Amino acid sequence: MTDALRLRAVDAMDLSVVAAHLQDAIAMVGDMAYQPQKRRFAVMFNRFMWEDVELDKGKGAKPDAKGYRRVRSALHFDGVERVQTQGLRLSNKEAVAELLTLAFEPKNETAGVIKLTFAGGGAIKLEVECLDAWLTDVSTPWPTASRPGHGADVEEPLG
Repeated sequence: MTDALRLRAVDAMDLSVVAAHLQDAIAMVGDMAYQPQKRRFAVMFNRFMWEDVELDKGKGAKPDAKGYRRVRSALHFDGVERVQTQGLRLSNKEAVAELLTLAFEPKNETAGVIKLTFAGGGAIKLEVECLDAWLTDVSTPWPTASRPGHGADVEEPLG
C-alpha cells in the first residue's frame, strides 16, 4: 500500500492540491455533515487515486502496475460559520454526488467562501473565518475497473 495521503490546506494554492486529489471523488449525501457547535463541515469520499496514474507519453493516462484504485478519504473544514447547498437532495441520504472541484473565494485577508462543485449542478458553499481544510485517507485502497472520465467514449462504473 502506498502511504496514506494526509494534506492540509490553509490557502487557495493548497486547496488546489486537495482539489486535484479529490477530482471525481464520490460521496453519499448521508456522509456529509455540518457540526455548528464545532464549526466543522465534514464529508467522506471514495477518492480515485490519481497519484497512481502515470502519463504514457501522448497516449493518455494509464494505471501503474497496481491498476486503478480508490480509497476512503475524509475531508473536513474548520472555522465554518455557515453552510448553503444547491441542487443536492439532502433528504435522500443514499444519493450519490461526484465532486468536480473545490475553490476558495476570499472575502478579506482570512475569511472567504469555499465552494464544492458536484456533477449535475450540485454545490455546497461554506462561509469560513479562514481556510483550514484537512484531507486524510482512512482505509486501505481497493481496485476499481477504470479511471473516471468526462468524455462520451469513457465509461466509469462506481467503484
